[in-house]
Amino acid sequence: MTFYDFPSEMWKSLRTTNMIERVNGEFRRRVKTQGSFPTEGSVLILLFGLFASGAIRLRKIDGYQHLAQVVAEAQRRSA
Repeated sequence: MTFYDFPSEMWKSLRTTNMIERVNGEFRRRVKTQGSFPTEGSVLILLFGLFASGAIRLRKIDGYQHLAQVVAEAQRRSA
């Protein structure tokens, strides 16, 4: 229940894995048509190309304005 350490605006975004599932699903769909890739670099080009072309769009986490404050507070607690 670590997400309770974050501001309440962020809780919905932190509890779901929809963003990760969206990236994985679109990437798998594109890889299926290729068969194989010659190098690791070509896989990365495909992945970043999906972001650059807008095929995969990620939205901002709700309450992202408070993220720097949350990180600073976590660093103070761990020190």
